[in-house]
Amino acid sequence: MWRNRSGGWFRWGMAWALLGLSVPVSPAQDAATATGTVQGKVKLDLPGVSLADVGPLIVFLDAVEGKLRVDPPKDTPKISQREAKFSPDFLVIAAGQTVEMPNDDKIVHNVFSFSKPNDFDLGLYPKGEQKKVTFLHPGVVDLFCSIHSKMNATIFVAPSPYYSQADAEGAFEIRGVPPGRYRLKTWNRKLPAAGVEIAVAAGKPTRLNVDIQDKK
Repeated sequence: MWRNRSGGWFRWGMAWALLGLSVPVSPAQDAATATGTVQGKVKLDLPGVSLADVGPLIVFLDAVEGKLRVDPPKDTPKISQREAKFSPDFLVIAAGQTVEMPNDDKIVHNVFSFSKPNDFDLGLYPKGEQKKVTFLHPGVVDLFCSIHSKMNATIFVAPSPYYSQADAEGAFEIRGVPPGRYRLKTWNRKLPAAGVEIAVAAGKPTRLNVDIQDKK
């Protein structure tokens, strides 16, 4: 065994270094170095339009060609029915993810959507019950209640779990992205979509600006 001059044992890290072996890292450290980060800012080249006025702006990664083969997140977000409103009234998920829809109100509600191919109808259900919907296809899903016409909400289903909601200044950050080439895209209900091909490297950020312009 390895000993130092005073008879104590070498620390494991020193011994591995002398043997030419790498010191093991934690799973969190390994995951951080195995993936990359996409950072940037969305800029509007639209006179008189500000991000504060247009609602949620989503930045997400898609395949350059075809579809990304990734597992959806395991967590199950919720859209609750409370005080004759959907809460939250906007949600972003990844394709393949399931959303819980509990009725936390004092009255009966219904949740349905005509947004194909993610259309569904959960029927009527009372306080204390909850139902679930799995959204398999990317796209926008508008939610309604057949009893209360003023109830509405939106789910944006991203094609991958690699997405971010830009802040009021347009800044965004997407973490935990496997190395490779992607198509970075934007979505907003009122703005033209933008897209650019990017390369993501492990262990370091990819930085870029995205310009949204009037395409008319």
